[in-house]
Amino acid sequence: MIEFANLLEKLRDPQFLHHLLEPLLIYGLALGIMGFLVAFAVKERKMQLAALILIIGSALTIVPYTHFRKKADAEQMGELLGAEKAMVEEHHTRLLEGQWIYFGIAGLAALTLLMGAHKGTAGHVIGGATATAGAGAVIFRMWLHLKSEYIEHPELRVANSKPAKPQSESIVTPIQQTGADLRKVVYRRIQ
Repeated sequence: MIEFANLLEKLRDPQFLHHLLEPLLIYGLALGIMGFLVAFAVKERKMQLAALILIIGSALTIVPYTHFRKKADAEQMGELLGAEKAMVEEHHTRLLEGQWIYFGIAGLAALTLLMGAHKGTAGHVIGGATATAGAGAVIFRMWLHLKSEYIEHPELRVANSKPAKPQSESIVTPIQQTGADLRKVVYRRIQ
């Protein structure tokens, strides 16, 4: 019972709520797009309707997600300093500027829902645009999620800032051998 009370209390926390809604922007859209493509291929109208409703619902999740994200980040802004504060503000700008993508996908899905994906050339074009834009939005959301993870987990920034090894170093032997060392190794192999 205590755990249930804790869960109810957490449902008032904007940090928890934006984390709870974020997967819908990736997985809900991805599942809706895949379902729509399968339904389009097999020409199953009811499955198309369900997939398009899932796409619309998932895309419109951006509204409460952004609302709770702003609240959660506003609470944390006092704790941040200099570069981290600038990074959070830049991320807010990305979030706000990227909202139109989700509204556009919801609009395309609604238009596809009203027209029907198999209603002539226009239906095929709008259905294809919905699937393509939805796939693009899933990739965009994954990129935004990565940027969000850099803010929330500073150790990821450090891990990704290490320079990559040049290709030529991957085939170099572990021991750097001079001419004298090479003669010793050759001599040992001969014996």
